[in-house]
Amino acid sequence: MRLFFIAGIIALVTSGLGHSEVHKADFYVSPDGSDEWSGTLASPDLAKGDGPFATLARARDAVRDIKRSTQGNILILIRGGDYAFDETLVLGLQDSGGKDATITYAAYPDESPVFSSGKEITGWRKLTSAPDGLSIEAIEHVQVAEVSERFLTLYDADGLLPRARFAGFIPMKDGGRDTVHFPAGFIKDWPNLSDVEIVVRPHHAWIVNILPLLSVNEKEGVARTSIDATYAINQLHFLRETESCWVENTLEGLDEPGEWALNTKEGKLYLWPRNESQVVAPQLTELIRVEGQVDKPGPEDTPVRNLCFRGLTFQHGDRYQLAADDAGLQHDWEMFDKASALVRFRGAENCIIEQCHFLNSGGGAVRLDLHAQENTISGNHIEHLGGTGVLLCGYGPGTKDVNHSNLVYNNHIHHTGRIYSHSPGIMVWQSGENRVANNLVHHTPYTGIIISGCMPDFFSRPGRELGRTIRRHEISELPRQPDRIDILPYLHTHDNLIEYNEIHHAMEMLGDGNAIYIRGAGAGNKIQHNYIHHLVAPMIMQCAIRTDGGQMDTLIAGNLIWKCTSQGIMLKLNNQCENNIVADLIAPPRGYYLALREGPMKGATIKRNIFYSSSEECTFIDEIPPGRKKKTEDRRGRTIAASKDASTDFNIFYCASSPELGETMLKKQQESGVDENSIATDPLFVDPENGDFRFRPESPAFKMGIAPVDLSKIGLRSSTSNKR
Repeated sequence: MRLFFIAGIIALVTSGLGHSEVHKADFYVSPDGSDEWSGTLASPDLAKGDGPFATLARARDAVRDIKRSTQGNILILIRGGDYAFDETLVLGLQDSGGKDATITYAAYPDESPVFSSGKEITGWRKLTSAPDGLSIEAIEHVQVAEVSERFLTLYDADGLLPRARFAGFIPMKDGGRDTVHFPAGFIKDWPNLSDVEIVVRPHHAWIVNILPLLSVNEKEGVARTSIDATYAINQLHFLRETESCWVENTLEGLDEPGEWALNTKEGKLYLWPRNESQVVAPQLTELIRVEGQVDKPGPEDTPVRNLCFRGLTFQHGDRYQLAADDAGLQHDWEMFDKASALVRFRGAENCIIEQCHFLNSGGGAVRLDLHAQENTISGNHIEHLGGTGVLLCGYGPGTKDVNHSNLVYNNHIHHTGRIYSHSPGIMVWQSGENRVANNLVHHTPYTGIIISGCMPDFFSRPGRELGRTIRRHEISELPRQPDRIDILPYLHTHDNLIEYNEIHHAMEMLGDGNAIYIRGAGAGNKIQHNYIHHLVAPMIMQCAIRTDGGQMDTLIAGNLIWKCTSQGIMLKLNNQCENNIVADLIAPPRGYYLALREGPMKGATIKRNIFYSSSEECTFIDEIPPGRKKKTEDRRGRTIAASKDASTDFNIFYCASSPELGETMLKKQQESGVDENSIATDPLFVDPENGDFRFRPESPAFKMGIAPVDLSKIGLRSSTSNKR
C-alpha cells in the first residue's frame, strides 16, 4: 500500500513537471515548496527532494545570485495558492533588472497566487460572563479570543469587518483641532482609552480624520485627541445637521453582526461573527516595497529599475494611523511619503505592475513615491480598500522634480475609501507628464480622480497640511507671501493627460467634491474625453469636473457629463472649456451646467459646448453676482468671473421641455457681448433619454464645429497593451 501511495505521488509530480515545461522560468515559487530547494522545478520532485521555493524572499535572493552570471531577462513564476507575509518584501538596487532586461514576478499561467499579511485568529470561545459595556442583545452572539498583537482592521471571507461604532453626534460647540465637545454619554473615560479612536469630519465636508483619544472629561463633556485633526472639530459647515463625530472600538458600539472591538490592555478581541469563515488580522501595511537609494534632502536619488509584477493578488493589509510628524497632501487626503499601500514604489523607474488584483485591505493599493519615472500601472482590479486606489506622490514644492512620465492605464477601481472616506480612486500630487487613461472608477465616497499640488498661501504656513512638504531649503529666494507666478516653477503637477476615463457613482458620502478635481497644479494639464455620469448622491456642492481656487492653464475638452448632482463644470480664471457635452444634471440644490467662480477670466475659453436639459430645473451658466460694496469682487473678495471676459462662442443651449429657457440664456449672453454665433436649438442627439449622445446626421453641432464624443474609446479596454 505504501509503495502504491509513493508511486502515485511520483506520477502526479511527473505529470506536473511535464506541464511545467511549457511554462519555462528561471525560478518557481509554490505554497508546497521549500526555501531549502533549488526553486528550479515548477512542482516538488519528492524522489529528488527538490522543487520550487516557498517564499518570494527566497526567490529574490536566488535572483541576486544568478544576476552575477546573466544580463538577460529573469522570470519567476508563482504557483497558485495562499502566501502569508509576516515581513514586508523589500526589493532594492541589487534587485533591479539589467540595463535592457526585466525581472518579472508573475503568476503561473492560469493560476492565482494570493499574498496576504492576515494571521488567523484562533481560540474563539463564547462569553461566560458579560463584560462592561456590552449590550444584553449582543452577549449571546459575541465571541472572544486571546490576542497579543495590536491591529486596526480585521477580515473574514467576505472582506473587511466593520469595527464597533458607537452612536454619532454633532459637536456641542466649536472645539480646537485636538478638542471635541460631546453630548453626555457619547464618550467615556474607558479603562483602555488608548485603544479607542474618534472619527471626525472636522468643520468641512471633504475630509475624515481618525484620531486616538488622549483624555476624556465626562463631567465637562470634553475629549482631547493625541493627534490634531485637519481642521477644528466643529459642526459641519455645509451639512450642519449631519452627525459628524463618532467613537470606534468600544464594547458599547458592538451591537451588529460583523462588528468587533479590541482591548489590548486585556489582550482580548471581541467579535459578533457574520459568518462561519476564518477571521484574520493584518500584520503589515505594506506587502511589497520597491525601494531605491533615496536622498530626500539632496538633489538626486538612485532608483530601482526594470521590475515587473504580473497577475498577483494582494489583500489583508492594515491601515495607517496619523503620526505627529506626518506631512499631509492637500486637505490631508493622503500623507506624504508614508507606508499606506499594499505595494509601494519608492524610488523606481521603468517598473510595471499589471493584471494584479488588490482587495480587502485597510489602506491603498499602489503608491509611486518620490522618484518615480516611466512606471506603468495597468490592467489591475482594485476594489474594497480603506484608502486610495493609486497614488502618484512626488517631492514637495522645490527644485527636485523626479516624479513624472508614468502611465496609469486601464485599471478597474471601485469601492475605495471604505475607512478613509476622502480617499480617491486615483490621486496625482506633485507629479507631471503622466497619462491617466481608460480607467473605470466608480463607487467612491468622495472624489474619483484628484490632480493636486500646493497653493501659494501654504508657503507661509508651518502646519501638517502641505506646509511640511515644501522643500524650503531649495526655495529660500521666494517672497514671504508668494503668489502663483512665484511658485509656478515648483509646482510639478503639470502637463498630465487625464483622458478616456469613465467615472460614475462618485461622491456617495462626503460633500463638496467632484468626479475629477484639480487645484494647486502647474500648467498644461488636460482633462479630456472622459465620461462622467450618475453622480447621484443627494449632497450639495458636487461637481463633475472642477478647477478649484487659483488653478490656471488647464484644458477641459471633449468630456461627456450626464446625470450628475449638481454642477457640471466649474471654471475659474484662464482655464479652457471646449467641446464638452453637459446633459441632464440633477438640479437641486444647484443645477449649474457651467459654474463660473473666479476671475479674471482673461485667456479663458468657453467654446463649442452643448448644454442640454430635458427638465426646466436648469441653469446653463451661473455667475456669482458682485458684492454690495465692490462691483468687481464677490463677497469673499474674489474677482468676479464672467463669461463676457472669456472667449465665449459657438455653444448650444437647449431645454427640451422648455426651449425658451435656452433662448433666454442665449439672449442674456449676447446682450453681454458674447456667444455671437451660439444657438439655442435642439442638438439632435440620437437618444439622450437613454444616454446616447451621438449626433444625428442633421445635427446642428456639425455646423458649429462641435466634435462628437466617441464613447467607444472611453473606459476599460479589452487589451492591456501600454498605450502612452
